[in-house]
Amino acid sequence: MTSKAVILIGGPSRGTRFRPLALDQSKYLFPIAGKPLLAHTIDAILKIESITEILLIGFYENFIFEDFITDYNTRLRYSNVNCVIKYLKEFKALGTAGGLYQFRDEVLRNNASDNFLLVHGDIICAFPLVQMIEKFEHVKTSSKQGKKSPDAILFGVNLDHYNYDLMLTMNSTYHTSFGLIVADPQENDKVIHYVEKPESKISSVINGGIYLFNTNVFKLLSDAKIEKIRKANDENCFEFIDEDTLSIERDILQKLPDLNRTYVYNYKGFWKTIKTPADAIVANELYLDLIYQSKRSESLTKPSININPPVFADKSTKINYTKTCKIGPYVSIGKNCVIGSGCRIVNSIILDGVEIGNNAIIKNSIISKNCKIGNWTRIEGSGLNLVSINELIRKNGTSKMKALLETNENFKVIGIRDSGNITILGSNVQVKDEVLVLNSFVLPSKQIGEDLKYEVIM
Repeated sequence: MTSKAVILIGGPSRGTRFRPLALDQSKYLFPIAGKPLLAHTIDAILKIESITEILLIGFYENFIFEDFITDYNTRLRYSNVNCVIKYLKEFKALGTAGGLYQFRDEVLRNNASDNFLLVHGDIICAFPLVQMIEKFEHVKTSSKQGKKSPDAILFGVNLDHYNYDLMLTMNSTYHTSFGLIVADPQENDKVIHYVEKPESKISSVINGGIYLFNTNVFKLLSDAKIEKIRKANDENCFEFIDEDTLSIERDILQKLPDLNRTYVYNYKGFWKTIKTPADAIVANELYLDLIYQSKRSESLTKPSININPPVFADKSTKINYTKTCKIGPYVSIGKNCVIGSGCRIVNSIILDGVEIGNNAIIKNSIISKNCKIGNWTRIEGSGLNLVSINELIRKNGTSKMKALLETNENFKVIGIRDSGNITILGSNVQVKDEVLVLNSFVLPSKQIGEDLKYEVIM
């Protein structure tokens, strides 16, 4: 069974699309449905009982995750969970596989199995990791090559025809975003072809960013490293080659089908990458819904005349429960917040230490730490921009798209780039009484005394 897990968390230079929220903290520590994005991934990995070590690999400074990791390891120790979390910092941004190659000895050290789990830290889904391991073991025991371990199990997000077309319609540069997996269902979903960022559809299964690798993939990375060094030192090569950077997609996945021992785990649940603040709003909705439908729903605020579930509110938060106070659905509220009487909050994330005045309305918004919202103030995002969507539908000529957008919620889980109009208040922003802030971004420590519409306040 798998004993090592690796989570790739990139670096601050790659989090520009998550601004202004990324100005205060890494997106991996941004709270979604009551806990940091990274905690959702770690908790899913900890459901694998054989895991004894989780390695975070990235280019952030060590202090960014120091408190998070210390707190986690303390909780694990007191819970008698035999697992340790470590952060390994790359010496520079090394691509999706460069850090894995740099710390290969850490991955291999004391690994009780011939495989390890690798997860991109900015994805959300139901994380059926135990089932992926079961598929690995099933393929191993049913192998015609004498119980030889597969090279990899790839996590494939299986889209039906309409979802695929919708993703293509909503993102004109879709082919630059995902890899596609072609597998043979007659051979236990053996992968026969992998293409990174294709310009045309060759499969309805996209690369979901989770892998169960055999440790022999380090041979592929070593070969790729040697080839890069050769090219970088070739006087006849006029292209700049960074010999330190390596790619999971190009240096591993595209080569694995030739070895004839790679398989795909087909997944049909919700899945999304977190790149923008709008993605965080959708992720909050998806995770709250998942928790509400699960046995963990006791961690949410109990439904009542004031609470329209699912809602998460930290126990330290004070809410003035009057008859006109309505919170939810899809609301997360952090620590030590104060919510005034008569407030209406929908589909929003409220971070720690926020004070919201009486009769305020907050909708489709993210309110960062220590903001102060005045009485009768409206902080709103209008949500998905249907005008631009309809224009895309018209240009692409897909007649069924409009009906799908109006009736099918599944499009949200696929990952429409930069979707939605939302409002974001950076930390320590103060908004005075009776002010409207609509579809605007406000950077930290600003004072807003008049209405804002579709503005960025720097």
